[in-house]
Amino acid sequence: MAAIDSLLALIDAQKATGIVLRAREPPVLIGAQGRGLTMPPLAPQILETFAAEALAPADLDRLRASGACDAVYRSERHGVFAVEARGDADKLSLKLRRTGDVLAKPAPPAPVSPRPADARVATASATVTTPAVSPSAGTVAATSSRLAGLIARAIDETVSDVIVSAGQPLWIRTANGLAASGDTIDQQEILGFVDSLLDARRRRCLDESGSVDLAWEAPALDAEGPQRLRVNVFRQAHGLALALRPVNRHAPSLAELNLPDSVGALGNLTGGMVLLVGPTGCGKSTTLAAIVELVNRTRARHVITLEDPIEFVYQPRRCLIHQREVGTHVESFAVGLRAALRECPDIILVGEMRDRETVALALTAAETGHLVLSTLHSGSAAMAIDRIVDIFPEHQQAQIRLQVAGSLRAVVTQQLLEGVLPGTRYPALEILMVNYAVGALIREGKTHQLTTQIQTGRDDGMVAMDASLLDLVRAGRISREIAVAAARDPVELQRRVREGR
Repeated sequence: MAAIDSLLALIDAQKATGIVLRAREPPVLIGAQGRGLTMPPLAPQILETFAAEALAPADLDRLRASGACDAVYRSERHGVFAVEARGDADKLSLKLRRTGDVLAKPAPPAPVSPRPADARVATASATVTTPAVSPSAGTVAATSSRLAGLIARAIDETVSDVIVSAGQPLWIRTANGLAASGDTIDQQEILGFVDSLLDARRRRCLDESGSVDLAWEAPALDAEGPQRLRVNVFRQAHGLALALRPVNRHAPSLAELNLPDSVGALGNLTGGMVLLVGPTGCGKSTTLAAIVELVNRTRARHVITLEDPIEFVYQPRRCLIHQREVGTHVESFAVGLRAALRECPDIILVGEMRDRETVALALTAAETGHLVLSTLHSGSAAMAIDRIVDIFPEHQQAQIRLQVAGSLRAVVTQQLLEGVLPGTRYPALEILMVNYAVGALIREGKTHQLTTQIQTGRDDGMVAMDASLLDLVRAGRISREIAVAAARDPVELQRRVREGR
């Protein structure tokens, strides 16, 4: 089976009409009835593999020569798809849309009795998917407490992530990279620890989807009190594993994050939508928390947050802040948003816009005078806007472009880069402010021209990513090599760095 067929299977599962694949972005289903995809971004090399499977050699040659190609892909399992391929190897995109043609599916193979080796594999697999096994309550409590203590002691101000996996020591990520620490942890310890974390609802989510998010407070080891962490529990080939990310005990300030005042000023908008976009782990949620905390200290507003899970716990100062956790206080982001429209908020923070219903309600809230702050996994403002539009069926997309053009106020694209000094990281930002010209481009579907608007919109508060990188290099915060690797136009950035010197 071709690798791309595993993605096409999602179209059937979600009752969608097609799928959009872009380099460095998660796949997006077209016209899906269910939730949006939460897969990791696609590496350019993987997308090239998909293109080689979906396009004939002659079509690939045409794509490389002209940057555009339309073709047909015939999947033995999933039918016939019209393929639109655009861009080059670094900015490749594929859109596959189902046609009316159907291929006959091959007959399923006859069942084969497992050999002894197969039986052993099946037994091992059954062991992996067992939710929790504990010989006794006392053993569970002991293993849970020991692992909790190991995690708590591993965390300090330099740690950004802790990864727990059976048969491995703790793996700890800092600005200097990923490294192992301590003794090996066995599966029984992880099972006991997970058993102490999950209630019935979250255990059901883990059983059904293979992963679950939650917040956890590590035991207090100092006068600062317990440390709050965002936790993802997931199944993998050798059992359960956990990825834990420490959350600041207090919502940070813009200065602590090395963010400009212009980012904080976005919290002063009286309505519309502000999006924070970027790859996983670039600090989008932390930047949103800094914006909310600035509003909390300076203005009297009613703020409702919808999070999965709750990360920063705000202490009300000038604001009235209600924090709601998906799965605990509300069923979903969409349900929470619908309710928030009747709860008299000034500002609504949506942890992530994951599906079509959430996006539609967020746009409605922004159109009706609320300031909506949210995040999206995307590499640029243009990609984020295209992703929002592509979530909807084709016959609705023109209307969605109008809504986005009328309600979107700003898109901040963020990267988090290793600093020159060991253990430091600095954000590089691209800021798109939606003025009349930008709104017109969004309405007309000309998002590929937004880069030019950012470069010429300095007077409107816009900042180009490469300009932000150049400022960090000139300030001595990041190296030239790091900046060039993160640049939109590496050659031009190198030239400007040399001229600056």
